[in-house]
Amino acid sequence: MIKALKILGQKPLELDKNYLLVGDNDFLYLYIKDQIVKRLESETELFLFDCSDKTDKIESLINSLGSQDLFSISKFIIIKNVNKLSKKDKEAVISLIDSENTHRILCIDHSFLTFDYKSKSNIIKNNTTKEFQKYLDTIDISTPFESEMIQWIKVFADELDLDINNTYSSKLVEIFGNNFSAIYNEMKKSSLANAKEEDLMSMLNQSSSVKKDKQLWELNYAICDRRVDAIFESGLSILNQYGLSYLINAMFTIIEAIFLTKKNNGTLLEATSRNIRGKVVNRISAASSNYSFEELENAITIFSEIDVKLKTQKVIDEAEFTNIINGVFKSEG
Repeated sequence: MIKALKILGQKPLELDKNYLLVGDNDFLYLYIKDQIVKRLESETELFLFDCSDKTDKIESLINSLGSQDLFSISKFIIIKNVNKLSKKDKEAVISLIDSENTHRILCIDHSFLTFDYKSKSNIIKNNTTKEFQKYLDTIDISTPFESEMIQWIKVFADELDLDINNTYSSKLVEIFGNNFSAIYNEMKKSSLANAKEEDLMSMLNQSSSVKKDKQLWELNYAICDRRVDAIFESGLSILNQYGLSYLINAMFTIIEAIFLTKKNNGTLLEATSRNIRGKVVNRISAASSNYSFEELENAITIFSEIDVKLKTQKVIDEAEFTNIINGVFKSEG
């Protein structure tokens, strides 16, 4: 199984091959799909089948895979959630894929992959998906760590014909972490504006989405360091702009990451780090020593209770936010 970065960073996807994408990142699925669509002939028909959607009939997929009339239009067939196929349907679909099929076929399993320490690589968990792997070129579309994002930024820059430098790339990762969509959209805006290299940093600093992420980044730093005054100041600013629901979701995400890291004896879990933007991820392990288990469990309870109140009754945002500060961080030493 080849990693998406390796295959997209070296050359375009080959159109004489059919692919299986396995991993949790929706952006990478859409990006790879678009790379294929751009290079297909304009009259190619797109056919999408979702194996997890009970309204999609398997007969429709089988008929589409099986139509090989010389005079019929060529097809690009996307089969999502192949891991949900029954044994009988799986065998029927694989037999058609394994036949002399002239259609372009893209299969997807959005499951998390398992890391194999012996081979030091991700492996597929689902047995049905493993069967498809035998007949398709398989690409790992797991969400990468921040350490790979500089290379991804280069891939995007080449595609967008954007002249970038290391300072700009590092700033993108600092702000957005491994959030593909945010990074790609920011770079695309710069390319559409025909921004020159010296203007890229200026555009990045002026972006409203960057401002929002910077505020969240500062709040997360304050939570990790347990600086109550800074938490209150950053949180209140975010609250006034984006609302209480957005704020408590953001605060819950970082508190949960700290809690899970503390349960793991101070070691940051891979799945946990993928939910955190920017270099704040490097502070979570140290942050776990700033809170006791009781405090973190109490914090999670408070966030859950406020979430229920938001959905079931009217609340005064500022008052509830003050309750969060007093309830979660009141025992600061």
